[in-house]
Amino acid sequence: MRKAWLSRFTVASLLALGVALPARAQISGDGFLFHRPYFRVAVRGGYAIANAKSDLFDFTTEQLTLNRRDFSGLSLGGSVAFGISDRVDVSLDAGYSRTQKASEFRHLEDNNNLPIEQTTTFERAPITVNFKYYLSPPGQSIGSAVWIPSRVTPWIGGGGGLMRYRFKQDGDFVDATTNNVFTSTFDSAEWTPVAQAMAGVDFSLTPLLALTTEARYLYGKGSLSRDFGGFSKIDLSGVSASVGLSFRL
Repeated sequence: MRKAWLSRFTVASLLALGVALPARAQISGDGFLFHRPYFRVAVRGGYAIANAKSDLFDFTTEQLTLNRRDFSGLSLGGSVAFGISDRVDVSLDAGYSRTQKASEFRHLEDNNNLPIEQTTTFERAPITVNFKYYLSPPGQSIGSAVWIPSRVTPWIGGGGGLMRYRFKQDGDFVDATTNNVFTSTFDSAEWTPVAQAMAGVDFSLTPLLALTTEARYLYGKGSLSRDFGGFSKIDLSGVSASVGLSFRL
């Protein structure tokens, strides 16, 4: 599954680059654009670290051969941003991260002295609206027909929206009252509100293309399904770092 998403990210990047390059001759000159960018399309890839600090994660890491870092993994994302002033953009942003780990009970075995095994899957997919403020001018207008992008532009931002999360455990488990081993699937998938803060730096490569590096902190908690009755809300917060390409159009 992770390889499939990485392949899609690569294909999307190449397609975006393929669209941008032919357009370069029409909307850009040697080191400048013929107009201020109307919008920016960005794709990114990186690593998302999950806090994993709620009691469901506590129970899972105590009972199974998992630790908190097992819930962190590669992330993908993209955004479309529109400038509302010289230094402020508003963007629609989507991201996705997923981990899947095999495990077994730490201190219990079945009647044949074999491990009691299961697989845990954790997915997060936020969709947010964000405001992005450039700490220095992203470019300079020369007259009414030329816009020169800055080589390096730091920025900060933040916003909020909704996240679709999924926490799923599939395999063999132990009944706490009888110690019997049974096979089952425990699954919780819900939408929940989230907020995030972010900061980064854009490095211009061409008039149309920039390399973007960024870090984000996302905050959110989600309700759990009846499969995980008795637990408090699941912790969906975490920090991520990524690098990507931004296309000015």
